[in-house]
Amino acid sequence: MATLIHLAQQNQVVKLEAALSWREQEDRQIYVFPHVRHWMEDSLPNEASNWNLELSPLEQLDNFLSNYCSGRELMFERQFRPIRHIKDGIWELKTADVRLFGWFKAQDCFVCTDGNTAFNVKEHGLYWGYAEAAAQRRNHLDLDGPKFVPGDDPNDVISAFSYPPQASGG
Repeated sequence: MATLIHLAQQNQVVKLEAALSWREQEDRQIYVFPHVRHWMEDSLPNEASNWNLELSPLEQLDNFLSNYCSGRELMFERQFRPIRHIKDGIWELKTADVRLFGWFKAQDCFVCTDGNTAFNVKEHGLYWGYAEAAAQRRNHLDLDGPKFVPGDDPNDVISAFSYPPQASGG
């Protein structure tokens, strides 16, 4: 059995380094499987926003990674939530145009097994396939236990996030 650091040394996973300002330190980590890193470097730069946003999908991901890794509060809006539990401890991290699938080894430590554009995931119905693949990769990875944080509550896997205020019923 190994830690994520050992698996990174063996090139089984890659630790992403977010672009943080000199005043910030890394409070959260994201590890990705090597094929995800290749997708981020080779395919994602060629994608355009399907929402006609100013930021490209790669720029959206860079901003998300910077916010996530710095430990800044993740804001949950009514229309868009940057984190969603799928099943069995498998989570989706997202921007408007990018989807990342994986699990949390510990609070604030995400292991990403697959990434794709939101368009491809929705158009081809890939959510459950990516969730199954993430669970299988997690189960086959020679990782010290516990391998993941169980449950479906974002409070268990992410520190410092907020939901919008609830509308008061009448």
